[in-house]
Amino acid sequence: MTRKQSRRRRLGVRARSTLIATLAAALAFVLGGVVMLMMLHKANNDLMYRAASARTEQIAHTITQDGLAGLGVGDLDPGGDVDVVQVIDQRGAVVAATAGAPSTPMVDGATPPGDYRYTDDATFAGRPEKYCAATLGAEHDEHYYTVIAAVRAGGIRHSELTTAVILAIELPIIIAFAAWAVYLLVGRSLRPVSRISRQAREITASALEQRVPVPDAKDEIHTLATTMNDMLERLESSREAQMRFVGDASHELRSPLTTLVGLLDLADDTDSAVDIATVRTFLLPEASRMQRMVDDLLLLARADEDGLRLCHKPIDLDDLVFAESARVRALGTARVRTQVVPLRVQGDPDMIARALRNLTDNAVRHATSTVWLTMRAEHDVAVVVVSDDGPGIGAEQSQRIFERFARLDTDRRTASGAGLGLAIVSEIARAHHGHVRLIESRFGGASMEFTLPMTPGESSVVAEAVTTAANGLDR
Repeated sequence: MTRKQSRRRRLGVRARSTLIATLAAALAFVLGGVVMLMMLHKANNDLMYRAASARTEQIAHTITQDGLAGLGVGDLDPGGDVDVVQVIDQRGAVVAATAGAPSTPMVDGATPPGDYRYTDDATFAGRPEKYCAATLGAEHDEHYYTVIAAVRAGGIRHSELTTAVILAIELPIIIAFAAWAVYLLVGRSLRPVSRISRQAREITASALEQRVPVPDAKDEIHTLATTMNDMLERLESSREAQMRFVGDASHELRSPLTTLVGLLDLADDTDSAVDIATVRTFLLPEASRMQRMVDDLLLLARADEDGLRLCHKPIDLDDLVFAESARVRALGTARVRTQVVPLRVQGDPDMIARALRNLTDNAVRHATSTVWLTMRAEHDVAVVVVSDDGPGIGAEQSQRIFERFARLDTDRRTASGAGLGLAIVSEIARAHHGHVRLIESRFGGASMEFTLPMTPGESSVVAEAVTTAANGLDR
């Protein structure tokens, strides 16, 4: 870490904000003061040059008309803000001047007739007093003259200096006051942040129901507090879901483990061997049930951590549906009616087959007599609907059934399955950019709609296939 970064880290938001605001205010005030002094200086010069120019024009006009003889005492006397007047001939000698004015020219060099020249802070030789002088050339009977009118600048320059001194004294005071005000205002603005920080430090993993205080002002801190409360709410919901997940998993694993341990304890207590009938009837089914549950839990855990890892390839979805139909028919637990159209999708065949199996097993488990597997194409999406003629599912449970360990059985001990099948289907559908949802059934029971994007370019082929087999294939 560099020294600059270390110093910046030591300064808090309040100090940095105050420092930046103070520097900005100081820069603005200093620039404003400099501009004001420059404008004041220019305005004063304009006033002095305007008065001097008016006198030079008056005298030059008189000389042009009547020569030096036309000049009266009033033309050369001080007045109208003009303090000194000089008329210089073409040899550089003063031929007319205000009474008491020095005999040396204030400004060197001749000015052509009709031309103006302005001199700031002009002086007479040997005199410290400064003037603002306006010079105008004049001509009479081929004699050339330079008319000079000057205004004392000492008093005005003194007032400008006084203004600069006042600004030099006032600006640090104003800047210090601005820094103090910014420090207080920033501190007051950050006070809700301090309260939020204190409350956040008191919130622990076991007390996620607490919330940080939300200020009344609709500002960025209000947004920060609201966002933190939303985050805490999500964390609380996630923790509750995690606790339910752990509790449900423990409960579901306890049943097969209890059966296995009980039979093994019985064999140990009686010193008798476990017969093959017990293995086939109890031990092997319970061990298989526990293995399936552990596999399901591992799959969901991988989906939560990194998402499902899929092996994408073109799949004939109708072949998978036919295979699932044949499997259920071989079990003999329910009649199966299958209506398919040839559809090709892109995805992981094992995962999609697992999703179809979970949907079919769920339908068989709740069916009264018949399960339907139907397929259709909607634009660029392949749709598989698995339906049963069982008791159905209420609309209020349409989202809950896809949660983990979510089952609609009122008594857990009489429920079949661990309640993970539909949750796995939902994860597989999401990984393939599809979805699964409960839809209204025309068979009286529940209907699950499972969708997958079709392979690009398949939609036109599908449309033709559906047209040629409008009734589908029923077998």
